[in-house]
Amino acid sequence: MLKYNYIARDESGKVVKGEMLAESELELGSKIAKLGYYLTKYKVSKGPVRTKGISKRFHLKDADILRFTFQLATLIDAGLPLLEGLKDMAREAGDERAQTIIDDIRYRVEAGETLEGALSFHPTSFPQLYRAIIGAGEATGKLGQVLHDLTVLLEWQMELNSKIKEAATYPIILSLVLIGVVTLLVVRVIPMFTPIFEELHASLPLPTQIVLGVSYTVRHYWYVFIIAIVGAVFGYRMLVSTPAGRFKADSVKLKLPLFGILIRKIALSRFVHTFALSFRAGINLLTCLDIAKKTTGNVRLERAIANARDSVNVGEKLAGSLQVSGEFPPMVIRMIAVGEQTGSLTTSLLKIAEYYDKEVASSVRKIFTAFEPIMIVTMGVVVGGIAMSIFMPMFQMVEKMG
Repeated sequence: MLKYNYIARDESGKVVKGEMLAESELELGSKIAKLGYYLTKYKVSKGPVRTKGISKRFHLKDADILRFTFQLATLIDAGLPLLEGLKDMAREAGDERAQTIIDDIRYRVEAGETLEGALSFHPTSFPQLYRAIIGAGEATGKLGQVLHDLTVLLEWQMELNSKIKEAATYPIILSLVLIGVVTLLVVRVIPMFTPIFEELHASLPLPTQIVLGVSYTVRHYWYVFIIAIVGAVFGYRMLVSTPAGRFKADSVKLKLPLFGILIRKIALSRFVHTFALSFRAGINLLTCLDIAKKTTGNVRLERAIANARDSVNVGEKLAGSLQVSGEFPPMVIRMIAVGEQTGSLTTSLLKIAEYYDKEVASSVRKIFTAFEPIMIVTMGVVVGGIAMSIFMPMFQMVEKMG
């Protein structure tokens, strides 16, 4: 492998200089042509190829990745060569972090790497799915199209996360208020009544005894609760760190009241979106399944997709292979079966994705709307129960005095 200093020109005659690794002059000319340039002069150089190493701490946020993808798609659609597009994007980057990463990608492409290969040096910013689709676009000559498809996928993911956060905000606030009010009552208010009850020398009702006992335990043994919480978190992490434990935990998630249905719909929505985009980009079916299964975020569903993938590998139909697991709704199975029979699997997958776009948004809204009154009733019952347990002895005392 030799390093060449080269001079090239684009279609407008603009001169471009750079360095590139190649086995021969023919390979050098081929790599330069793939970048959209015409090689005019070159010479063998010595020393390492110039690259900009970047720290692992540099990574792009979701909004930055979306902006990068959209801008690159726009520049390529405008007919600008890839290297020139990356140069313009690095020059116009809004912050140093993004500029550093784009510059590093540009230097690697200039040195002969494919765009997929250059992105692979930044796995925290560009995951496997992203890189695989880019690679398929480069191989099929549809880089502009797959970049637009990736833009749509990234926008959908960000919109979904935004809807979930927005819908969950009010229930979370109510939960925090409930915890705060109960803590205030147990730690501050109830102790004020304890001396009064002691002076009565009367038999206290069972609810009052329970509340006083809880108050005493929280105030004097608060560290036990902290240890219990930390232990529960640590225990859960230990559980999900093993394949069997993660499978059990994810299975329980799918069976949770209210939220289990939502978790399954979100997981299936991610799978279908990713599968459709990968297959449309020209990636083979087995690789599409390997990539898409990792986006579900649920090991139980991942295992079902992996088993279906193994069945497809030995000649079985995809729809029948997915149906065996029992994890996929009949509508999904039917649509995939129709797509396989008619040779329009991409269209069927996109229809399923469109359906789940509406279903997920509707389920998020319905579940969290139903969760709000549940939290309000819970707050009323808990706070009211504590108040009644405190006033019950006083009511009894007033009755006796009467």
